[in-house]
Amino acid sequence: MRNSKYLLLGTSLLFASIAVSADLTVKDRNTIEVLCKQLLADYAIYRDHLDADGFANTFSEDGTLLIGSETYRGRQAIRKNITDRPHPGSAHMVMFTTTQITPISATEATGISSALILNGNRPVGIGDKPIQMRGISVANEYHTNFKLTDEGWKISHLEFSTVFRGPGYVQ
Repeated sequence: MRNSKYLLLGTSLLFASIAVSADLTVKDRNTIEVLCKQLLADYAIYRDHLDADGFANTFSEDGTLLIGSETYRGRQAIRKNITDRPHPGSAHMVMFTTTQITPISATEATGISSALILNGNRPVGIGDKPIQMRGISVANEYHTNFKLTDEGWKISHLEFSTVFRGPGYVQ
């Protein structure tokens, strides 16, 4: 009897999740997944290279970025998050390792991602020696909402939590 209840509950949840995106074709779902994953790749590259405009433009006009206890609302605030950093910045890399995008409708999707973050103690240019690392700086879990805008797919909300903290670079 107990197993029957769990089977019924599991089946109900499965059908409910399928119904949410039932109006989307496989092609639509695949397209949304690819475009949202590309947004996350752009987010990482623009952040790593301190490209404030590129970084801010991965978000919708009213997008929200949560970093720790700081909240940045709207593109101007998100852009300022980058422009307020020292230039040239220390070497920084966001490396998304696993990403799952779930289309909710033709105009909304959610995502969960894992990322390894490396932070250096200095900039690294072409021909410079690499920074010696003892391990990762942090491993984060990202939770992202995406929406289709007049400009295409954009991040409407992104927040992350730190799961692991490593020793980082050698001092």
